[in-house]
Amino acid sequence: MRTVMMLLAGTALPLGAVARAQEAPAAPPAPVADGQQVDATMAGEIIVTAQKTSERLSRAPVAISVVSQDMLTRQGVDSANALATTAPNLQLSANGFAIRGIGNNNSFSGYSTVATQIDGIYEPSASVLALGLFDLGAVEVLRGPQGTVYGRNATAGVVNINTADPGRTRGVTADFQYGSFNEVRARAAVDLPISDAFRLRVAGYRQIDDGVNDAYGARDRYGKTDQAGLRVTSLLDLGPVTWRLSLNYGENRGTVPATFLTSINAYPQANLAAGTFGPRQVIETDALNIGQAQVTDNRMDLRYYAARSRLSWQATDHLSLTYLAGFSLLKNNGIDSATGVFTQQSINRRTESWSHELDLNYTRGILNLVVGGFLYQDRQPSGTRLLHAGDTAPAPMNTVFNAFGAKYSQAAISTISGVDVVTSYHGQGTKSQAVFGQGTVEVLPGLKLIGGVRSTWEQVNARNIELVCPGDTVTLANLSATTCPGIPFVYALSDDTNRPEAKFSNVSWKGGIDYALDANTLVYATVSTGFRGGGLEASGNAPQYRQYRPETVTNYEAGVRSTLLGGTLYLSLTGFTMDYKDLQVSSVVLNPLTNQVSAVTTNAATARLRGVELEATVRPTRRDRISGYVSFLDARIRSFPTASDNLGSASGNYNGFAAALGYTPLPANLTLDASGNRMANAPKWSGRFSYAHTFDIAGGRVIPSVDFYAQSMTYSDVANYATSRRDAYTKTDLNLRFEDGADRFSITAFVNNLEDNRVSNNLVTVWSSTTANYDPPRTYGIRLGMNFH
Repeated sequence: MRTVMMLLAGTALPLGAVARAQEAPAAPPAPVADGQQVDATMAGEIIVTAQKTSERLSRAPVAISVVSQDMLTRQGVDSANALATTAPNLQLSANGFAIRGIGNNNSFSGYSTVATQIDGIYEPSASVLALGLFDLGAVEVLRGPQGTVYGRNATAGVVNINTADPGRTRGVTADFQYGSFNEVRARAAVDLPISDAFRLRVAGYRQIDDGVNDAYGARDRYGKTDQAGLRVTSLLDLGPVTWRLSLNYGENRGTVPATFLTSINAYPQANLAAGTFGPRQVIETDALNIGQAQVTDNRMDLRYYAARSRLSWQATDHLSLTYLAGFSLLKNNGIDSATGVFTQQSINRRTESWSHELDLNYTRGILNLVVGGFLYQDRQPSGTRLLHAGDTAPAPMNTVFNAFGAKYSQAAISTISGVDVVTSYHGQGTKSQAVFGQGTVEVLPGLKLIGGVRSTWEQVNARNIELVCPGDTVTLANLSATTCPGIPFVYALSDDTNRPEAKFSNVSWKGGIDYALDANTLVYATVSTGFRGGGLEASGNAPQYRQYRPETVTNYEAGVRSTLLGGTLYLSLTGFTMDYKDLQVSSVVLNPLTNQVSAVTTNAATARLRGVELEATVRPTRRDRISGYVSFLDARIRSFPTASDNLGSASGNYNGFAAALGYTPLPANLTLDASGNRMANAPKWSGRFSYAHTFDIAGGRVIPSVDFYAQSMTYSDVANYATSRRDAYTKTDLNLRFEDGADRFSITAFVNNLEDNRVSNNLVTVWSSTTANYDPPRTYGIRLGMNFH
């Protein structure tokens, strides 16, 4: 309740922004392709393009927020972690963004449920979000399924990241930042207008720091940043024809985060002979994870190349065509995770993607229409993943591991080597084709009907070879796709190189109405559907875990958008109910072939999400800006009677070793009924409040600002274990900025996470313990900026 009252006390107010809203209705904006940059104020108001047609923010009949360039600059946003919480119900999950509690709870569960678009091009790799975000124009966050305009993997929403366009005048923009943990960050962008018709922008980024945790015996400190990026963007403007092309390079050679034990389970009354647990005793702790100090390699090595093109032709005053094309290549040759128990490493692993989209926009009179076609493919044509999967056992069961030579041992917990899994990639990926259309027609003055439909066909393959060997036997020196080193047998070998592809299809639709009550207020109601693609998993899994179906969602939404007080106040209120069927849930199950646990995706759940999102921006004076939001979310599993009980199940390794010592195996691979439980990472209440005031002084301006975020407690899994509960928390960021009168120079002092709260993320609960990574602690620094145009 304290958190709820705290949110309501500072409520109300969105990020995205009204600059100066007009008092009379604007003429319909010209059609524009998704991702295209538009003047920040058209008739004095933010223009959004997220539905592949330009429209004023206050006239968009969809739950959308805009993280403006002003906020991106003021807060120094340079990562997906910094972008999370800037919009209602926007969080990070283990595999990309999460919206309204829908996101992956481990990184093995396929594509993200939130589609990430960069300059209008779908980006399938969540690893790209680990690269630095720089030289951005604005970010649009759409909440709820976007099945008609965006299609697959947008069941929870879409995050559109738009990079900056080349400027019309020659100039340089740059900043330099120094902060905690010896952080050094430099960013710069140069505008080079070659002629009236052709201009270039070259932007670069470099960031390093010492890492937020000690090395503990590894090559480098954990949580270390070592990133660089370069983007060259060209814009050719020939009047009715424009062509925007961006070439991108990024690299990440930082280190993975350290893993900590938040609690250890003990069973002082366990009877090993009888095979019973007895009462569980939870030992709270904040120790380094067992075995973490023995990890020697924690270095990531990601390299990213991408080309994104947008060719537009304004054929007539009413008709335009846009061709979007993109290609990306992600090379991974480093450590993906190293917890002390599990280590995952990629060896020359490549992920390629390409897409083509053709959009036709038609606007005339009462009709606004966009129709298009889409072709997409991603694949992993080559490379290897090496997974060292260990196992832990709590006291007194850890004595069994100790008897067979535990790898790491403490009084309350011990670790033993499990298996090494070598996955060789030979083309795993997805192809997708779609046709779509969406539009509005004004049937009465101010009253519009909304309609849309999208048909999608996709083909999925898992053409890999998966080898399972005894633990800690495979190294880079003896790595083989089919043979375990030094022994004449393998635990399991799955050769799926000739496995038939799986085919899925879907028709998503949208219908609704919007009505302009007057020049300043819009109300709307819609019903829309979406789906997340199905997939294949290794044929070495148990039969029921070799394939999963698409998940589908139906979203019922109503909202009000209003611009008041002469354009100084913007309000947005959205209510929604989302019904999920065949919800894809990540589970940890025992593989009977290897006697090891593995992460799989299942379709065992249905869920219902209900909530209200209130956003606002107000400028009470020309010197004051207040913005923020408050969100209520009730996200629950409706039916999931066979959820994995990771906490109540002993491991296969323990039971195998226990039987060899004459002990009775403990219960394993149990399930529980999660029906009615809270969704993972879905706070019931969350809110953000931002305030900035401008003081005019001799020679310039001083702008102090505060950004305050708070959320109620959450669980990290649908089982809702007490040990996987994350308590409510707050986060306050402070900025003090000086700008000279000519807007040439600025200096900003900042403090992030003023409370220095230790906020856990990626909590994982098993029978022995709960582990977690943590968000950064309190950080502070200074940022120098320059702008010569």
